[in-house]
Amino acid sequence: MLVEITVVWGGAVKDSMVGRVCIPVKELYDVREYHGWLELEDSAGNPAGSVYVASSLILGIVSSAIINDYDASAQLVLAPATTYLAQALRSLAHVVLRWDALYFVHIAGSGYVYEQEHAFFPLLPILMRTLTQTVLRPLVAVGGEQAVLAVAGCIISNACFVAAAVTLYTLGQHTLRNERLAYIASLLFVFAPSNMFMSAVYTESLFAWLVFSAMLCVARQQHVAASLWLCASTLCRSNGVMYAGYLVWNVVVQREAWIGKRWTQVAVKVAAAAGLVAVSALGFVGFQIYGYRTHCLQPLYPEHPSRAYCDGFPATVYGFVQAEYWDVGFLRYYTLSQIPNFLLAAPMIVLSITGLYTYAAHDPVRLATLGWKRRPSLDTASLATAFLGDRMLPHIYLWALLLAVATTAMHVQVITRMFSAVPAVFWFAAHLASKDWFTQCIVTGYFVGYGLVGVVLFSNFFPPA
Repeated sequence: MLVEITVVWGGAVKDSMVGRVCIPVKELYDVREYHGWLELEDSAGNPAGSVYVASSLILGIVSSAIINDYDASAQLVLAPATTYLAQALRSLAHVVLRWDALYFVHIAGSGYVYEQEHAFFPLLPILMRTLTQTVLRPLVAVGGEQAVLAVAGCIISNACFVAAAVTLYTLGQHTLRNERLAYIASLLFVFAPSNMFMSAVYTESLFAWLVFSAMLCVARQQHVAASLWLCASTLCRSNGVMYAGYLVWNVVVQREAWIGKRWTQVAVKVAAAAGLVAVSALGFVGFQIYGYRTHCLQPLYPEHPSRAYCDGFPATVYGFVQAEYWDVGFLRYYTLSQIPNFLLAAPMIVLSITGLYTYAAHDPVRLATLGWKRRPSLDTASLATAFLGDRMLPHIYLWALLLAVATTAMHVQVITRMFSAVPAVFWFAAHLASKDWFTQCIVTGYFVGYGLVGVVLFSNFFPPA
């Protein structure tokens, strides 16, 4: 539905046109009149995302300065500042050195010393240490190694944040075949509820960039390159293994993979898919082997009883550590004390269920038959129907799988940052935001509001993490 919009720039009314938003849209889009719709400029020319990320970090530094930390752990690992430069480094490090970031900085500086550290995968610490020992090496003498490692992690996360947003935009163009919806989705990615985690010393930005790049390669039929991107992602986070399903889908599952193929050709494709999945999982498998060798073949504490993962497959170091130290397991989080965390996760859960239902209701047969049977297609390149296209199908399956895992076998409050690497979340949010004014206000209000509150809480070491 088209309604009238008043465009605001610098606090003054500048123009009216068709469409409506509840925030000053000139700061997000290059707005100009084109047959009654908002035309978009290429995302590379718009600084809104970078300004928002920088503003989030500044807000974090300010709130950290005026609010007492809930936990002072970061103070214990940072060296005292004796110069203005050292103080600047310490201030930034102090804001981003929260929760899991303490583990990543310790691993980057000292390696895997404690068993519980195997819950955190090594790619980000490796990159942090490399950057600290090369480009940032002169700063170590000024601010201390821990502070510089934290700053290195912050630089890596924010660089990957930008790269992930650009890659999501390109992937959206290919999948949705609607540039405007792809662009709105990439903006919502920048304003995501988990935006502070994307800028801090966490793996969210790095992982999102890796899996978005892998998906883009799959969409372009570059399967070997996709498996290498996924291999890196499984060295970054364990759930990277699930994204290998895109390769299986593209090579052997989707209907187009079977058209005109003989059984011998299909057998070759199945074998190829198996090989690609194996390459994708190498990062995860290699890290589990490292943990096994460290704690089973050359244990630091030989007097301690052998762990379950030392007995071999299917037990893994990662699975054991998650269950032993973080009480992660099927339905373990379903206790009365966790009701507040379920409430924090509720908006993302509701958004996900609504998105999955919207897609499924459009063509239930397509969803049930893996796309082999479909109703006659609509114009799925239009703004209103781009989210409902056939190319969305594998993304919908992944979204549903991750939603099931997040709500039954994880700390449910982390769903907002876990879903930062699920493109369908942002495509559906963009689909909603392109509708009426009221829906757009709800979507942008949740993304921006939750994100900014999260900046203040995170910066002062308050839950949730």
